[in-house]
Amino acid sequence: MNHSHQAVVKPLAGAVLAALLLASGAQAADVSVYGIIDQGVKYTRDGHENSFEMNSGQINGSRFGLRGKEEISSDLKVYFNVEAGFDADTGALGDEDRFFNRNSIVGLETRWGDFKIGRTAGLVSGNSGGIFAGRVSPFGITWQEAQSTQVLSGAVGSRVDNSITYASPRMAGFQVHLQASNGIDLDDSVRSSYKDRYAAAGVTYRAGGLRFVAAVDRMFTKNAQAPGTAGYRGDDWMTYNIGGSYDFGMVRIHAGYQYGDGVTRVGKISSSVKGAWSATNEKNTTGFDTHGFVLGANIDVAGGELKVATGYVKGERDWKRFRDDGSLSYTYDQEVEGYQFALGYLYPFSNRTDFYVAGAYVHGKDVTDSINYLSTGNVAAKDATKSHLKSFIAGIRHSF
Repeated sequence: MNHSHQAVVKPLAGAVLAALLLASGAQAADVSVYGIIDQGVKYTRDGHENSFEMNSGQINGSRFGLRGKEEISSDLKVYFNVEAGFDADTGALGDEDRFFNRNSIVGLETRWGDFKIGRTAGLVSGNSGGIFAGRVSPFGITWQEAQSTQVLSGAVGSRVDNSITYASPRMAGFQVHLQASNGIDLDDSVRSSYKDRYAAAGVTYRAGGLRFVAAVDRMFTKNAQAPGTAGYRGDDWMTYNIGGSYDFGMVRIHAGYQYGDGVTRVGKISSSVKGAWSATNEKNTTGFDTHGFVLGANIDVAGGELKVATGYVKGERDWKRFRDDGSLSYTYDQEVEGYQFALGYLYPFSNRTDFYVAGAYVHGKDVTDSINYLSTGNVAAKDATKSHLKSFIAGIRHSF
């Protein structure tokens, strides 16, 4: 976004928010303002590099929002939620392109279930409204390098635009969840073949201290490029997910497993392979097949909550390069592997204010075997890299 656009959008967004606040106070007793400010410090050692920084949103993204509900009848309620993220250490908005970047939905609560439309969490993500990644680890998808998404991927990383989400009534402990998006990222005016679309389905179950979830999601990638643009045109990718937790009282155990079919990254161990399509190189459009596991626990200790977790992921993919005449030039076999250990503690000063501290270690290994098909004979090569990431965080979270 250019500076002139920002100069117009940000004051306008502030004016809109102020008008909403005034309207909520004057006209609707069931409209509420809420938020979180999460501010702390972080030390990171990545290989031989050290860094120390002030950091916002370490265990919960700093945010403010509006939500409200109107009862139309005993069987029908209408609700809305708009939520904007920001960096508490700088005051900057969390997204230059969207003011309400975290949530922007309107929904219906009915006897047949809950329906909502707009921008919200991807069903398999760990954001508010997601049902998997945030529930199978005591750290959810936050706490920096302790997060479950160090080893879990998901067909979509966090939130989706233009979505329709459904949650059935709970029956005998079971609840069905469905979601579809016809354009996940600011592309609702683009024809379907030029944009990425998303769909997911899942079921949750609760009984006593048991919480169970199973879900599948799929990214339907664009199969054509808009004139004058370049970008990703690879195969669709999917994830299959299962996990849950059990509350024993003072101890709550969490566990989860994910299989990724053609996903674009191996958790956060590898960078994304998603790139521009090429007629002679499959590297940017060939995803990984992955297996990821997480296991952890919340333990009540000294008035607070001790968190411990570990995770493991392995991903593999094969791709080819071709000469301009179409003949085979190279073949590649890439294997990425990583594991994670994390320990944290959350202590409540009050109902709204908490102190937190955590440390994590993430190890990664990336090995690529290649064969060069030369006219004089095939030549094999190996390229291997390792990463060692340690981090320590501490801070305060306040809710209002």
